[in-house]
Amino acid sequence: MRSWLVTVGALLTVLVLVRLACAALRGDLAEWRSARGAARRAGRARRRGADVVPLHRPVERVGADLRRLHSTFHRGGMRFAKYEGCRLAYDRVLGEAADMMGCPHLLAILPPGDELDHERRRVEGLLVQHGLLPPPYAV
Repeated sequence: MRSWLVTVGALLTVLVLVRLACAALRGDLAEWRSARGAARRAGRARRRGADVVPLHRPVERVGADLRRLHSTFHRGGMRFAKYEGCRLAYDRVLGEAADMMGCPHLLAILPPGDELDHERRRVEGLLVQHGLLPPPYAV
């Protein structure tokens, strides 16, 4: 077992030395070093625990889209195709606003029906409390 590991280690070392020699002959040695340096720096950044910031739209834009779609969605007399498109967009923006406020929701996983309608009303009530939607009596 030990001889096998020594043989594999020696082959890998020879491979790296051959690549280094070829890079030196072609004049790519600086690029080879910079790639290794970049990999080293990336490894150090991973070890330090780089902060990952989730990308969100500004809350003002989400609120404006939410109010616009809310008034459109709750207006009657639409054709079915337009209503479904508006419902999908409204549920997506409603879910995005709920995520930004830290409210758990099931809007993305419930199929269309009574449960989704109930969940939508629940999330709308939470967003009214947070001030992103106008109260029902103000509409």
